[in-house]
Amino acid sequence: MKLKTKILMGTAALALVGIAFATPILKLTIPILAMGTHNNPMSATGDYPVDGGYFKVALTTNRPASVVTQLGAFNVGGENGWHSHPGMVAVTLTAGQIAWYDENCHETIYSAGDTWFEGSQIHMFKNIGQTNVQLTAVFIVSQGAPLRLDQSAPACATALGLN
Repeated sequence: MKLKTKILMGTAALALVGIAFATPILKLTIPILAMGTHNNPMSATGDYPVDGGYFKVALTTNRPASVVTQLGAFNVGGENGWHSHPGMVAVTLTAGQIAWYDENCHETIYSAGDTWFEGSQIHMFKNIGQTNVQLTAVFIVSQGAPLRLDQSAPACATALGLN
């Protein structure tokens, strides 16, 4: 069975389990734009001179990886439920505004043009604007791993209506 098929089947199975045990995903569309694999560990670095110093970035995996680019669209009132990722995700919000919550229910507001990173910490977000939200996410995960791991809402979520 091809890796892409395994990933899609695993994601679908995880979604079914998530329906039964985790917080719901509401008003969400998430097509995959691109998916690729690298059969060895990856390592890349970059630097650029800035204001008398350097901007530096590094990415290293210790095992073969899958890289997946996904579009996300949330209708007004949409939310993505409590979850984590078995790798790293770079997210760019291209339209709308969201409230992003960490596992301690600390809120961060992101608006169109903002970028952030997510990983194995439990989190969720919801569309708090009056227009649809659109985002692009680039996932880097171990080959064969799902892109998302549904999680139960943390204890702080009930008091804030985030469950």
